[in-house]
This record gives sequence, structure tokens and C-alpha cells, in this order.
Amino acid sequence: MKSRLVVSGLILLFAGSALAETVYYPPQVTGKRERKNIRHFLYVKNLSGDKRDIYDEYGYTPHRLRYDEYGQVRESWTYYDAGKVFVFDECSNLVDTHSVSQEHRRDWVLPGYARGYQGGYCNDD
Repeated sequence: MKSRLVVSGLILLFAGSALAETVYYPPQVTGKRERKNIRHFLYVKNLSGDKRDIYDEYGYTPHRLRYDEYGQVRESWTYYDAGKVFVFDECSNLVDTHSVSQEHRRDWVLPGYARGYQGGYCNDD
């Protein structure tokens, strides 16, 4: 009796998995950081022309400005670390390049009193 029960259980186990349909569940995007990473990945993937060349050389810049000038769409990318501004037309062609004042933000040294909490300061508010 026990052997029949074990054999039928094994048959049911193997036959059930063989007859089951394969269901594909697409990966789900959950969370703010994951959505941001996917948006950035798709933005870089769809870059073309001169924009792609500039991106490959200088990297990503958060200082992007897209504007409509008298019916012509322009986009400017500003790289403060390199001190350059690149202006593109709507077809991703480089139209203009000019310089801005260069900033070395990562080289800034904060004064001693701004480097975190230091005791000895009295706040009588």
C-alpha cells in the first residue's frame, strides 16, 4: 500500500511538472532607485550622433538644458569640471561649443568648523 502511494506520488510529481505551462513573468521595476537607473540606461542607450561621442568622452552631466529658440530645438550640456558647454540641435548634431569658468568641486576643502559635528558650540535658540 505504501509503495503504491509513493509510486503514484512520484508519477504525479513528474507528470504534473511536464504538463504545466511555462509562464514568463517579466522583471518588475520596483523602487525609486531602480526606476532612475532604468531611465538613465535607456537615455544612454538611445543617444546617437555627436551626443553619443560627447557622452563617451566626458560622461553624464546633470546640467542639460533643452529649449525652443524661434522654432529650433536646442539642447546644451554643461560640464563644469571640464569648463565646456556643448550645444546640439534636434538631430543630435553638435552646433556650438564654448567655454565657461571651470570649477573643481571635488577639490574644495571645507573649513574645519564645517567638517561635521564638533563639540563646544553653544546654540541658545
